Amino acid sequence: MNEMDLPSAGQGQAPMLSTKFKNFETLHSLVCEFCWKNLFAFDSFRKAWRGQFHEVHNHSTKVPFQEDAVFSYKTTLGQIDKSRKQGCGWCALLWAELQSNVFLTSHVDLVRVAFIPALFSNNGTLVGAQRLSVWLGKDAKELFTYPIYTDRENSCANEVVARNRALQMDSPSTFASALECIRECIDNHQSCLKPQEPQNSFFPTRVIDCTDPAKPKLYTPADVVHDFYVVLSYVWGENQPHKTTTKNIEEYQRQINTDVLPKTIKDAIWTTHACGQHYLWVDALCIVQHSREDKIREIGQIPNIFAGAYFTIIAARSSKVSEGFLHDCPRPPLAVTRLPFYCKDSSTMSTVFLEHDNIGRYDDNCESMDPIHKRAWCLEERLLSSRSLVYMTSTLRFHCQFLKVNVGNAVRQYHDLVSHRLAIDWIPAPDDPPPSPTSDKLFHYNRSTTLWDTIIANYTKRYVTNIGDKLVALAGVAQRFNERWKQSSSSNYLAGLWHDNLQHDILWHKNADDLFPRLATYRAPSWSWASVEGSVVMPKMYPREWALYEVTDYRVILISENLPFGGVTAGSLTMSAKLLPGVWKVDGVYASSPLDPGDEHKLYFSWRDSIEDINENVQLLPICWRAKAEELAGLVLSPTDSKDHYRRVGCFEDVVRGWISRDDVQNLNSQIVTIV
Repeated sequence: MNEMDLPSAGQGQAPMLSTKFKNFETLHSLVCEFCWKNLFAFDSFRKAWRGQFHEVHNHSTKVPFQEDAVFSYKTTLGQIDKSRKQGCGWCALLWAELQSNVFLTSHVDLVRVAFIPALFSNNGTLVGAQRLSVWLGKDAKELFTYPIYTDRENSCANEVVARNRALQMDSPSTFASALECIRECIDNHQSCLKPQEPQNSFFPTRVIDCTDPAKPKLYTPADVVHDFYVVLSYVWGENQPHKTTTKNIEEYQRQINTDVLPKTIKDAIWTTHACGQHYLWVDALCIVQHSREDKIREIGQIPNIFAGAYFTIIAARSSKVSEGFLHDCPRPPLAVTRLPFYCKDSSTMSTVFLEHDNIGRYDDNCESMDPIHKRAWCLEERLLSSRSLVYMTSTLRFHCQFLKVNVGNAVRQYHDLVSHRLAIDWIPAPDDPPPSPTSDKLFHYNRSTTLWDTIIANYTKRYVTNIGDKLVALAGVAQRFNERWKQSSSSNYLAGLWHDNLQHDILWHKNADDLFPRLATYRAPSWSWASVEGSVVMPKMYPREWALYEVTDYRVILISENLPFGGVTAGSLTMSAKLLPGVWKVDGVYASSPLDPGDEHKLYFSWRDSIEDINENVQLLPICWRAKAEELAGLVLSPTDSKDHYRRVGCFEDVVRGWISRDDVQNLNSQIVTIV
C-alpha cells in the first residue's frame, strides 16, 4: 500500500514524516523538490482539492473556479524542463502537454491547478471520475483535464471515488462488482425495465441449462418455465460446427460435450453460473440452424428474447467465437502518472493515478473499436437488452437504458452523446401530435427521429455475413419503434423507412468516398437505404416545409409474414409528384428552370447511391423546401423499362440562387411516379 501516517502539518509547513515508513522516499521521489514544497505541500494540495466542491465559475476573471479552490504557483519553462529530466512526474506531465500545445508555452509563468468534481447519475451512481485540471496564465487557458483514480485499499479511497479498471475478468471480485451494477439498476433505475416476475415473464423456446457448467445441456421446456435467463451477444467470426441441428439436438438435450464448444460460449456458460443464473440463450445452440422454419420463428422472437433477459452478456472484445472473453484484459497502453495525495486528516499520504487518456476523451476508452461494433446483428441485440455486461478489450462495463459505467467504479471519461444513449425506451410515447414541419424549433428536438437516424447511421457502418439479412438484423429494433409509436400493424414501416416520416427518411444519401457497386441480387427497393452497401448519411434535422409530393400507394412484399419488419422481395412507392429534367455529368447533376430549359445550373450537392452506369438523362423529384430558406431537397431518378417507373439513383440538395423559385416548382404539372 502506497500510504503513510504523518504528524499534523502546521499552516504552510511541510509535515514531519514518520521514519518507520520506508516508502516515504518513494513517494517523495514522484515529484521534484520544488513541486513537493509547492503544489504537493498539504495546504496547497488541499486548496486545489477544494475545487471539486465549488461549481461556481468566475466568468469575469476567466478563472475556472473560485480563487479559494484553485492553487496557483509561478514557474518557468526552463524549470519544468529541468525538473522533468530529473524524474519529476508532475513536471514531465506538464512538459508533455506543452509539447502538443506549443502556443501555450508563453503562459507557463502562472500555473493554476484544481480538481473538478465527479459526475453522478440522479440516483448517485458514479458515471464520471474526478478530474485534475490545469490552466495557464492570467487568462486561465486550459492545458489539460484528466481523470484520477486510486486503488481500493489506499487511504485516499474515501475521497477519490474512481478505481482502477477491472482487468481480471474471471475473478470473484469482478463478478461481484458486475452483480452490484445489475442489482443497482433493478432496484433504483426508474427509467429501466424491470425483470418481470418469472411466473409472468417470456421464456425462450430453448435455453442452455448451466446449473452444472461442466455438463451443460439444451433445455426445451414442455411447459411454462418460471425462471430468469441470460442471453449472449457475440461475433461468430467463423463457422460453428458444433451448432444445433436436427441431427444432434437430442444428444444436446442429454448433455453438450464442452470439449466441442468454442471458448466464447464456454465463457458465457461459466459467467451465467457465476452470476447465480441457471439458463443461457445462445443463437448457435438454441436455434436449429438447418431448419428454415425454426430460424424464421426464433428470429421473430429476438425482440422478446433480448428484452426479457435478466441481463445480456456482450462479448465485445472477441473477433471470433473461439477467442473467448474471460481472459485478463491488457493493461492500458496509455501513459499513467502516479502522484502523491494528501488525505484530509493531514497525517496520511497516499497516491493517485492520472491517466493520459487522449483517445478516451472523445471515444470513451475506445469502446467503439471492439470487434462487436462491426457486426450488424449485435447492434440490435444491444438496443433490445435492458441490462448488459459488456466485456471490452480494456475492462468490463455495465450498460442499461439509464447509464454506462465501468464495473467497480472504475475510471472513465464521461460523455453525454446521443450515440452513447442508443436506447429505444428513450423514445417518448406519441401522446402528442407531431410538431409542424414549419415549426421554428429545429427537428433535433424530435427525439424519435434523432434516435432512428443515429441508429441507421451506426447500423449501416456494420457488416452482415449474409447480404439478405440487412433488414432482418434490424427487424427487432423496428418492431420496438413501432410498438412505442403505438402502431397497430407494420404497414407504417417501408423496408427501413417510416411512412409517417417519409419526407425526412427518404432523403438519406451516400458519401462519395464510401460507394459500392449496386447489389446483383435484390434486397430492397431503391428508395430504401437497405438497397445499398456501406454507411449512409441521414438528412440534417432542418425544419422543412410541407412535402411537394403526395403518396398515393405503397407496397412492400415480405419474405415471411412471420417477420413483418424483416426482408422483402419487392416494393414500390407511388406518388403524385413534380419532375424536373436533369443531366448527371461527371462533376455532378445539372438542371434547368422550366422557364429557360437551355440555361443549365449545377446543383450544389448531388450524391450517387452506388457505383453504376447511369443514363445521363435523369429526373429530379423535389421532396421539400427547407423552411425560411431557398434550399430545395429531392431525389435523383433514372427511368426503368416500365412506363412512369423509376429507380432512385441519388439524392440532391441545392441552394437555388434564383434559377428556380417556389412558384416555379409549385406550377410544375404533377404526374404519377412509381419508384421501385
